[in-house]
Amino acid sequence: MENPVLTTAPAKLYAVLLKVRPIERGSIMPFSGELVHGAWLNWIRDATPDVAAMLHDGNKRRLFTCSSLLFPLSSQRLQYLERENVHIPLDPEKTYALRLTLLLGELFPLFYNTLLHVNMAALGKREQAFIKIGKRSFVLEEVVITGNDASPWIGVTSFAQLLAEIQTLKLHRTHALTLLFDSLTTFNRSNLRGDSYEKHYARLPFPQYVFPGLARRWQELAPPDLAGIVQKELIERYIADEGIVIDDYDLKTHYVSFVRHPQKGFVGSCTYHLRGPDDSTTPESPLSIRQQILLLARFAFYTGCGYKTTMGMGRVRAIEG
Repeated sequence: MENPVLTTAPAKLYAVLLKVRPIERGSIMPFSGELVHGAWLNWIRDATPDVAAMLHDGNKRRLFTCSSLLFPLSSQRLQYLERENVHIPLDPEKTYALRLTLLLGELFPLFYNTLLHVNMAALGKREQAFIKIGKRSFVLEEVVITGNDASPWIGVTSFAQLLAEIQTLKLHRTHALTLLFDSLTTFNRSNLRGDSYEKHYARLPFPQYVFPGLARRWQELAPPDLAGIVQKELIERYIADEGIVIDDYDLKTHYVSFVRHPQKGFVGSCTYHLRGPDDSTTPESPLSIRQQILLLARFAFYTGCGYKTTMGMGRVRAIEG
């Protein structure tokens, strides 16, 4: 398969579900985001080594996110298994899922062409392995991108479409925004104030932890003509002035086990009140600060939020109103 050239492509964002089935019985860690991350890079490396190297080296920009292997279990049951690190049995008769988001327009054609290549190679070989997560091999059953699946975690949009949708919103004087943190989330606060203290991970979604980080992600990933519509310094000032406050929350501390270390964080939901009045907009600054925050909340559906989003952490979606 010929390596694609990463140049100019539509600035789109994709969130897809890969439905997979284990080839044989076995078990796997309840939180496998680290393993899925490695499996995804290996999968790309087999088809396009140059792009795999770019993705690996591009971790500073985090051009994709991966979920852990998703099980048909209640959140309460899964969180218990994650805390206790009880390995979960895999049944070859059952289908599981992986969520993958692509944050660079060129990655989707690569993804599509590689899938096509794999499927053609697998014709007539029912148990042809699609991906190996840890020691467990899986076949691909289905790719779900839009429409026909009940999952709220799939979608396709573009930076321009996100902007257009936000510009049509009518905001109340106090506008409610809820973020659902569906997988372990934390914020790496290390080395922000010198080297006096040890590494620290914040385990609460204070506005100053959530939105400036998302603003940086927008500025890193958006096309040049749209990068400047999010103004990180003004968002930080709005937060410092308590324009955005926490109104309600249903959060709990949580932790999972990576291969070599535990990771602490939190899961649950947090409702923010975005308080007006709004500043005036201009052609150069087409969004008010509150609109920028709502834009970033929708953007987070694709980028994730906080630490290790490429390894299953920080899966989040916004609920407005």
